[in-house]
Amino acid sequence: MRAALIALFLIAVAAPIATSAFAGNCDTASDRASDGSRCGDRAADRRDGGR
Repeated sequence: MRAALIALFLIAVAAPIATSAFAGNCDTASDRASDGSRCGDRAADRRDGGR
């Protein structure tokens, strides 16, 4: 039971942290580009045909 709780905790906490660690994927305007700047209007959700 304890192992299952630890696994659920890692999925709930570590997964969002891991996905935000990949700089350069401008899915949303608040993401950071690979150079560290905010994506802003370069983000996919701000462009026609974006996500």
